[in-house]
Amino acid sequence: MGSDDMADGAASNRAIAYVRVSTTRQAEEGNSIASQSVRIQKYAKDKGLRLMSRDIIIDDGVSGGVLFDQRGGGELVMKRVESGKFGHLIALKLDRMSRDQIDAVQTIDLLDDEGISVHFVDWFGSSLDTRSPMGRFMLQLVAALAEMERGLISERTRDGMEYLRQNMMRFTHSIYGWNVRKDGSLVPNWKEQDAIDYMVWQMKGNDMSATSVARSLNKRGLEGKKGGTWQGGGVIRAAYNDFHESRNDFPLPEKWGKRPWHRKEIVPENERVV
Repeated sequence: MGSDDMADGAASNRAIAYVRVSTTRQAEEGNSIASQSVRIQKYAKDKGLRLMSRDIIIDDGVSGGVLFDQRGGGELVMKRVESGKFGHLIALKLDRMSRDQIDAVQTIDLLDDEGISVHFVDWFGSSLDTRSPMGRFMLQLVAALAEMERGLISERTRDGMEYLRQNMMRFTHSIYGWNVRKDGSLVPNWKEQDAIDYMVWQMKGNDMSATSVARSLNKRGLEGKKGGTWQGGGVIRAAYNDFHESRNDFPLPEKWGKRPWHRKEIVPENERVV
């Protein structure tokens, strides 16, 4: 066996763990950092996975409503995973990773793209490995619920934005791909729209994972709306925002279409990631 094969074997057996508590009350109810860590370490030992203490990543005092890759611990997990040194991620429960089903499914999909098996020590009373047949089936159910939730959120967002437009009310903040004008309306930011089309083109046309697209954007020196580097979850949220359909109401720049990824028209229903 060559050195590369040995390295791959070690990586496939090596695990990283994620632990989160948001309140003192959770700690008192048995979800303390120590309690989660002990149960995760026992699970890893029982499954024959190699989990070192330094590879237990902790978010202390962080709400589960915060998107996974926007937490200190969550961001660190994704960076560690991208190193290629791990084959497994272990968390006590799904809600430790995220209380937002959409975010949870997207995060697990991103990890799956990286070849990571996600394990939950307590999944309604038993353990779950997302790469097992039962694990994939259960995730399909969660993904279906997340897609329904995504649809409801998109519908409410479109209705809310239409209400603002009809009543001449101001947008208080811009979203990626758009700028807020002085009158409070939104106008396309074409540099960011170029990046959005690039994201969609790479993921749909070239079958590139969101994490790989994030790396590409970072190498090109492109930043998010508030600066900083891109993560896979941020790429998906920026690329597949139903509001981008409103771009069809604006004239395209003169040189638009010279890049292979430029879209002349946006048709969201054909560009959904499920």
